[in-house]
Amino acid sequence: MRSSADRPGPPRPPAAAHADLGPAPAAGMLASLRASWTDAQGYQRLAYLVGLVLVATGVVHAAIWAVVGGTAEGPLSWRKPVTFGVSFGLTDITLAWVAGWLPVRPRTGWIASVALCASTALEVAWVSLQHARGVPSHFNNATALDQGLFIMGGVAIAVTLLVVVAMAVAAFARTTAPPPLALAVRSGLLALLVAMGVGVWMIVHGISLVNAGADPATQSMSTYGDAGAMKDAHAIPMHAIQVFLVLAWLLGFSGLRQRTRTRLVGLAVAGYAGLFAVVLLRTAGGLPPFLMDSASTVVYLLASGLLAATMAIAVVSVSRRRLARR
Repeated sequence: MRSSADRPGPPRPPAAAHADLGPAPAAGMLASLRASWTDAQGYQRLAYLVGLVLVATGVVHAAIWAVVGGTAEGPLSWRKPVTFGVSFGLTDITLAWVAGWLPVRPRTGWIASVALCASTALEVAWVSLQHARGVPSHFNNATALDQGLFIMGGVAIAVTLLVVVAMAVAAFARTTAPPPLALAVRSGLLALLVAMGVGVWMIVHGISLVNAGADPATQSMSTYGDAGAMKDAHAIPMHAIQVFLVLAWLLGFSGLRQRTRTRLVGLAVAGYAGLFAVVLLRTAGGLPPFLMDSASTVVYLLASGLLAATMAIAVVSVSRRRLARR
C-alpha cells in the first residue's frame, strides 16, 4: 500500500512569484524571499543550507586570497576553491528553489536532495583539500590518493548530472510555474546540462594532454589550442539559470502583462544563447573569449546588448511600479 508521503501532489511553489501577490514591489519581494524558506519542503531546506555552507566556503577562500595574495591563473591558484564553492553553492540553492515548481514526491525529493548535496559538497571538499595540500585537484595521478580523489570527483559530478537531468525531464513534463518562470526554469536547466557537457569536453581534453606528457602542476588543462578558454565556455551556461530566474522573478513585480514578461524572458534566453555561442566557437577555434577584433564581435555585442536590455526593462518597470504605488 502506498503511503501518503509517496503520493504525488502539487508542489508548494514559493509565494509572491507574481506581481499580484504583493501589495507593492518591495513588500512582495520580501514576502517572496521569506516564503522561499517558510513554504519549502524539508529536502529543499537541506539544499538551501548546504548551498549556503558551500558559498561561505568559497567566500572564506576569497578572503584568505585577498590577504595572502596570489594569481588567479594556474592549477594551484586560490581561484579554484573560490569558484567551486560559490558555483556549486549557488547551484544547490537554485535547484532547491526550482524544485518547488516541480511535481516531486517527498521521498523522491529527499533522495535527489541528499544526492545533490553530497555530490556538490564532495566536489568542493576535494578541490579545497587538494589546494590546502598544494597539489592540483584535476588530472593529478601523482599518488594513489590524488588519483583516487580525482576519480571520486568524477563520480560526484556524474551524480549531480543525474539529478539535473531528472529535474529537467520533470520540468518539461509538468510545472506549476507561470509561463515566464516556466520558460526561465526550463531554459536554465538546459543551459546547466550544456555546461556539464562542456565540462565533459574539458575532462576529455585534459586527459588527452596528460597522456601526451603535459604536467597538470605547471600548465593549464583547460586551454584549448593557443588561447581557447574552456572554463569560460563552461561557466557561462552554468550560471544562466540564475540569470533567467532572477529576471523572471523581477518581472513578476513589474506590473507587465504575462505575455510581455514571457517574451522578455525569451529575448534574454536568446541573448544569452548568442553570447554562449560566440564564446564556445571562439574557444573551439583556440581564440580568446573576448577578442574584439573578430568577425563574431558583432554577434557578441548584439547578444550582450539584448540580455542587458531585458534586465534594464525589468528593473525600470519594477521601479516605475514602486513609484506609482506611493
